[in-house]
Amino acid sequence: MNRNSNILEYPKLPILSDEEAGKQFSKWSYVNIYSLKDLKDIYLISRLVKEKTVKNITKKRNELMYKNEVWGERKILEYLNALVKFDILDSDYNSYTSFFTNGQLNEELTEENVKVLRNIFFKYFRFKELSSWFISPDPSFHKTFSSLTEEDYIYNSNLLFYYSERKRFTDTFLYDKYEKKFIIENDVLMRFWDVFLKWGTTLKILEKFNLSALENDMFADISNKSLSVAYFIKPFKEFDLIKFLLKEFNTKYIWMPEVIFRIARTYRYAIPDIKEFVISMIREKDELTYERTSEIFLIKGKNTQKAIDMATYLFPKMNDSYISTLILRQ
Repeated sequence: MNRNSNILEYPKLPILSDEEAGKQFSKWSYVNIYSLKDLKDIYLISRLVKEKTVKNITKKRNELMYKNEVWGERKILEYLNALVKFDILDSDYNSYTSFFTNGQLNEELTEENVKVLRNIFFKYFRFKELSSWFISPDPSFHKTFSSLTEEDYIYNSNLLFYYSERKRFTDTFLYDKYEKKFIIENDVLMRFWDVFLKWGTTLKILEKFNLSALENDMFADISNKSLSVAYFIKPFKEFDLIKFLLKEFNTKYIWMPEVIFRIARTYRYAIPDIKEFVISMIREKDELTYERTSEIFLIKGKNTQKAIDMATYLFPKMNDSYISTLILRQ
C-alpha cells in the first residue's frame, strides 16, 4: 500500500476555513498557546499597564519576571492575540471584566483559574469544532457544532484514535464504529490539534494515551506504537470489576494495560481514577491478585520524565512496584 497516495482518498474531518470562520465568528485563525499558566500571567500583566501597547506589556513582563527567560514582543503578541480571540481582552487589550482574580504571577493555576480556562475551552469556537469530532465526523453534524454544550461532549462523545501517517504532526483519525479513516491536511490545523490536547489534558477535560503497551493492534494495518487515543472524561462511578473482567476476557491472566484500556473504552473514565479503583478492588476482593514488575523493565532505557510517565501510564503502582498482570482466582 502506498500510504502517501492512499491517504488523499480518505474523507476529511470537517473544519471551517479562515474565511468561513471570519464571517461567522469574526476570528481569523488558530491559537498556538500551550502554556495556560503563561496565558494567565500575560493577562495579569496587561492589567498593570496603563498604556496598553505590545511594547509596554513586553517591557512590564520582563521587569516583573526578570528571573525567567526574556520574552520578545512577537511572543507577547501571540498571547495577547489569543486573549483577544478568547474574548478576555478587546482589540485594544483592555478588559472590562476581571478574570483570574486570585491568580498570582508565576504561580501555578488555582481552582478559580482552571474554571476560567475550562469556560474558554468550551466556548472558543475552534476548540468546539475539534470537540465535535468526538461525537461525529459527519459534515452535516459539524454545521451544528456551535450549539453543542459541555454535557454533549462529556456524555455523548466517543473515543477518537489518531496518529501521523505522512506528516510529523497528527493527520489521520479513526473511530471504533467507522471502518474508514479520516484525515486533516492543513498543517496549521495539525499543530492546533496538539494545542487542543494540551488544553484538554491540563484542564482534566480530556484523557489521552499511546497504545504501544497493548499486546494486540487495535487496527489491522496500524501498529499500536504509532497510535494514540483521546476522549472526553466522564465522572467516575464504581462498577463490578469482576463481572466486567469475566465478560471482556477469556483468561485468568490479564495484561494490565488491556484491563485499563478496556475500562477506558467502555466508560471513558480518567486513567488515574481507573488505576486507583483497580488497586482498591485488588485489596478488597479475594478473587483478584496480581503480578508485579519494576519500573526498569517498563521504561526500557527511557531517561526523560515524560517518556517514563508515558511508559508506565497504564500500569497501576502498588507498594513501590507496578502491576503488570491482573489474575482472576477461579
